[in-house]
Parts: sequence; structure tokens; C-alpha cells
Amino acid sequence: MVLMLAAGSAPAAVPARVAFDVPAGRLGDALIRVAQQAGVTIGSIDPAVAALPVHGLHGRYAIDAALRRLLAGQPARAERIDATTWRVLAAPASPSPRPIPRPPVVAVPPSVGEIVVTAAKTGTLLSRYAGTASVVDGTTFSLADQAHGTDALVERLATLSSTHLGSGRNKLFIRGIADSSFNGPSQALVGQYLGDVRLNYNAPDPDISLYDVRSVEVIEGPQGTLYGAGALGGVIRIVPEPVAMDQVEGAASFGRSLTAHGDPGFDVMGMVNLPITGAIGARFVAFHAIEGGYIDNIGLAASNVNRTRKTGGRATVRANAGDWRIEVGGLLQNISSDDGQYAEAGLPPLTRSNRVAQPFDNDYALGSLTVARDWGGTSLVSASAVVRQDVDARYDFTAPAAADPRIFDQENKISLISNETRLSHRDSQGRGWVVGAGFIQDQEKLTRALGPPAAPNRILGVSNSVTEGAVFGEGGLELAPGLVASVGARFEYAHLVGKALDRDADVGEPRRDEKSILPSLSLSWRPLPDLMVFGRYQEGFRPGGLSITLVQSAPLIQRFHGDDLASAEAGVKWLPTGARRIEATITISHARWQNIQADLVDAAGLPFTQNIGSGRIWGAEATLGWRPFDALQLSTAAFANDSQLTDPAAEFAGPRRYELPNIAHFGASGRAAFTHDLRDGWKFEAEGSARYVGHSRLGVGPALDLLQGNYFIANAGLHLDNGRWRVSLDATNLFDSRGNLFALGNPFDVAAGQQRVPPRPRTLRLGLDVRF
Repeated sequence: MVLMLAAGSAPAAVPARVAFDVPAGRLGDALIRVAQQAGVTIGSIDPAVAALPVHGLHGRYAIDAALRRLLAGQPARAERIDATTWRVLAAPASPSPRPIPRPPVVAVPPSVGEIVVTAAKTGTLLSRYAGTASVVDGTTFSLADQAHGTDALVERLATLSSTHLGSGRNKLFIRGIADSSFNGPSQALVGQYLGDVRLNYNAPDPDISLYDVRSVEVIEGPQGTLYGAGALGGVIRIVPEPVAMDQVEGAASFGRSLTAHGDPGFDVMGMVNLPITGAIGARFVAFHAIEGGYIDNIGLAASNVNRTRKTGGRATVRANAGDWRIEVGGLLQNISSDDGQYAEAGLPPLTRSNRVAQPFDNDYALGSLTVARDWGGTSLVSASAVVRQDVDARYDFTAPAAADPRIFDQENKISLISNETRLSHRDSQGRGWVVGAGFIQDQEKLTRALGPPAAPNRILGVSNSVTEGAVFGEGGLELAPGLVASVGARFEYAHLVGKALDRDADVGEPRRDEKSILPSLSLSWRPLPDLMVFGRYQEGFRPGGLSITLVQSAPLIQRFHGDDLASAEAGVKWLPTGARRIEATITISHARWQNIQADLVDAAGLPFTQNIGSGRIWGAEATLGWRPFDALQLSTAAFANDSQLTDPAAEFAGPRRYELPNIAHFGASGRAAFTHDLRDGWKFEAEGSARYVGHSRLGVGPALDLLQGNYFIANAGLHLDNGRWRVSLDATNLFDSRGNLFALGNPFDVAAGQQRVPPRPRTLRLGLDVRF
């Protein structure tokens, strides 16, 4: 046993509330900082307790409340000796009810301390995870970032990309795994989760706002073994702040933004945490944001037409019932845009010409139930969710010389029911295990109308229903000192039913059953304390479905098959140890993608889905983080990608091989953050970031072989914070850069190659928030 003592100046009385600023890391290091900042003495007599990884602590708390938050979910407890002395002990074998474990988080890169990748489901430390993962600390998001949701992640993580069609209508891609630019019935390529529940299946990115979020985890590459269908590219997991069972908490914020060449905007957010009884607590978040438009439509003589509103909230009620923890959650969010955010070449900047407005709306609702229990390092979790998402869009269908305008309306109603129940044993070195079962039932009803704006005529619609069941398991074993292997597999069964929704379309109800076995294998070797070498093989798949198009005014049914992807990666991680303040990773990956599903548009611009062939993807990425001194943190990341449709379907065969869409051949990003302590508990923070994205192609085939990308965006922020009040000034697109994020705004004239999605012009936001 080793005595670890963290002592402050030990005043006669401890202040009622102390402003803490403690980064994530080892519990022993965190206790030293808590003691120094509070002026108390904290001791621990157990080196295993001192080595526990914990989340950071930021804000004003009483010392006992600060220790409870720091130790929440850990096998340790704090015991008060006198007015200025505490000690931290290992918790008994059968601890009293405690909050759901809250994973430590960190800005990426570089990491601070030992960070747990909870999305791996076995509690593996980031430094021992045999794969490529990022964990972004929620406290590093500015309030502007929190309102922007997924866009804030795209700005930070080089290998995460988006279609930039607009909030609530984008598709997300990780590590170059991209099928098409269009939304349709095929399943998403990236699995998205809020805590342990699934957010979507075959819908666009719901773009959940990042208010009151503890961390966001991103795991790259197919994650079929642990997450099943729809995780070909990887997984994004949002970890919300948990209910605090022991104290009232609150926060409020307001921001006002000014956009060059556009209208102003604003955002407002409120959060309250309420302990109801000793065993029941609740946490509520509500927000409303408006982003001013900046696109002019000369066809309607209208300015700044793409105004976007985002309103929503989350609620979580938690109850402790003996050793069981029960959480009931709800999320509502509405995103609506008055018009599309694209411009046209040949017109003045930020300008296009359309005969009708093209509004968009995404209504999202989620209800969840999570039941969990811990037995030491073993946990049982059962997470269920019901999701309803309604996505409506209108496009201008007017022919160039037509006298009267015409529109195309599309309405997509999606319902999702999911459950996962798993038993896992946590082990920070990668030797943990997990077994479980999952169930998903998803139904999509896609209806369409075409004609005059006042009374468009209903045309063919389609419904796809998928029922999936799965069992899975994965476990790690130490083969030799420093050498850990992990092996896993998932058996998944999917039943698919498709049918036409138009009563004149007699195409029956095609049904199909699909079965898949998704293996995984990884090896990690740590020959030196600051060096890890790893390799990983994993597979993923998506079930097929039904698409209906018009051929000579008659319905044609198309059954598209499921696709599968196998990926291998190898990498090296240099880890920060001792006084060394540098960490780095280098990863090389290769993927083979069979029977690629792609949502496309035909010659008339009408959507359909097809298997376009098979392809391969080579990728390389590198990250470097450096903390030259405590107040300054620098990081950079870069990736290179080379993809090709190697075995195209007949319709896409040609004199040259097409690359897969939307992924640039090269991209890089950098970030710098500086902090400085001022008088009276105030702290000054400054940060800057920049991102370059190279050229990519809109789609596969001659009609969609359009260049996009090749742009540079820089952001900056200045903040003053005293633990309760925070004043912020943030600038996005600092140099008012122009470029083409995306070459699609309206599918019906995209083939002309004139559409451009420019970055939002330089926007300044002044914000004020308070925490209590």
C-alpha cells in the first residue's frame, strides 16, 4: 500500500463553493488539483484507486459535492475526517446505488490522462484501444458549436465529412466510406447513438444539438460486430451529461450572431437539474436557435432566403431502485429552413434563380428506457428506444422555358423501434468482454407529388420495412506481456418487406430474408510504455430494399441488394508518458466494398436506388498533439484517401474508373488553444482552428462527375470564464472564404453542373452564459 497525500493550505474554514478547473485523467492527479484549488487535504491509501481514470471537474461546487461528482461511477468513495480533511477509499464490494458511470473525456487531440472509449462497450482505455477512435470533451464545444451540432464535429475531425445539403438533411461519412450524395431508402453509413440508444436507421443525420453533452465518441471503420447493420463507416456516440442526484444545477445562455452578406441570428438555451427525492432525479434542456439566411433568389426577388430554425429539448428522469438504475428519456427537435442553401455559377456570389421557394422540415422525436446494474467491473445494460422522424422537402421542378412553375414534394415518415441488452466486463487494458442481443424494427414510408405548387399530383411512393435480430460477443485476452488479442462475431438476421404506396401500382409485396455473420479480430502490442502497435480486421453490412421508378409512365420495381464491407487497418500510437507532452498516431486502412448501394437520381431528377458495383478504398491518416506548456495545446490531423469503383455495374462502366463520391483525396486540420489565469478567479481562453478539404466528386457516372471541395475555413474564439459566468466572442469562416462545399442543392438540374453550396460567410457571435 502506498500513501498518496494531496494537501492544500488547510484554512480554518472551507468556502461554501469553490471554482474548480480539473482536467480529465488519473484520480490521484485530479485529487491533488481538487485539494490545491479548495485548500484542503485529501488522502488515499490505495494505489489502484489513485490510478482510476476520471472525468474532469469544471464549475463551482462545495468540496463534498465536488468529490461526489469526481467519484461518480467509480469503485471508490470519499470519507470526511474533519472540516478540512478527506480521504478516498476503495468502495465496498456491494456499493450503495450510485449514478450511471460517466466516462472521462478529453479534447482530441491531444488527450489528457487515461481516457475510456465507452463506445467499445468494454471500458477499454483510449491508449489501449486497437483501432482509431476520438473522444471529444463536451466542455471544449463553444455555445456556437453546441447549436451547430454535427457541423462542429465535422470541423474538428479530419476523417468525418458531410454532404452539406443543410441541417437535418445531410449524410455523414467516415474514413472515405461514401455511397452517394442523395437521400433515399438505403441505410445510413454511420451509426449514430445518444448514450446507448440508436438515433436513426435509414434517415438523414438528425443533427442533434450538442447542448449539455459530456463527450462525443467517434470510432472509425466498420463496426458490425458490436453495432450491427448500418455502421459501415463507423459510429458516432453522443454522451449526454447525466442526472446529478445530489444537487440542484442550472445553466442558461444567450447568443447573438451577425453574418456578413446576410441576416442576423440568435440562440438561447436553458438547463436545470433537480433532485426530486434521494432516489429520483431529473434533468431538462431546452433550446431555440435561428441562423440568418445569406442566399439571394433573384427569381423571386428575395434576399437571404435560407433562414433556418432549430428548436428542441431533452428530458431525463432517473430512479435508483436498490442496485438497479432506471432512466427514462425523451428528445424533441425540429429543424426547418425557408429555402435551400445553394447558389448558382454565372450569377453574383451567394445568388441563384428559382421560380418557387424550396423549404425543408425535419421533425424528430425519441423516447428511451435504460435499465442497468453493476456487479463490480461487470455491468448489465438494457436500452430501448422509439424514434419517429418526419422529413419533408420541396424542390423546384420548373422547366427552363415553362410558363408556370412546377414543384416536386417529398415526404419521408420513418419509425424505429430498437433494443439492445448486453452483459459486459470492463477492463482498461482491452481484456474485457461483452455478450448481448439486439432487435430493430424500422419502417419508412416515402411519398412524392409532382405538379403545380397549389395542387401537385401524387406519384409513386414506396414503403420499406426491416426487422432485424442479432446476437453478438467480443472478448480480449492477454497473450503475452503487452500483447492483447480481441476476437468477436455477430450473427444478424434481417427480414425485409417492400411495397408500393400508390394504389395504381400493382407490384405486390416483395419479401426477402438476409443473414450475415460479422467477425472482428484485433491485436495490440505495447513494447514500450509510450508506444503501441495495433492491427484490426472488421466487417459491416446493410440489408437491401425496394425502389420504384417511372418508366414510360409505368411503375418499375427495383430490388436492390444488401452490401457488405470488409476493412483492415494497422497503426502506431505514441502515447504521452511522464514529462513528454507529445502524442501521435499513424493509421493505414484498406476496405473492400461489395454490391455498393447508392441513392441516385435519373435523367429527369427523380430518385431511385441501385447497386452500382463493387469498389475498394485505401486510406491513411495521422494526428499529432503537443502541449509545449500547460497553458497551450496544439494539434493537427491529416488524411489521404484513394477510392475506386473497381467492378462497376453495367450502367456505370466506361473508359475510366470512377472514384467513390464526396470524399476528398486529401484534407488537413489544425487547432490551437491557450488559457491564462486572471485575477479573482477569472480565466482567459483563446482558440483558433483551420481546416482544408481537397477536391472530391459529387457522384458516380458521367452525369454526376462534378467537382466540389477544395476550400479552406478558419475559425477563432475568445472567452472569459470565472466558473459561473462566461462571456464569449466566436468567429466562423474568419477570412470570409468562398468555395464549393457541395455541388448539389436541387436534384432536377444538378446535371448542368452550375450548383454550388458556399460556406456560411464570416459570422461573429457574442454570447453570455451562466452556470449555477
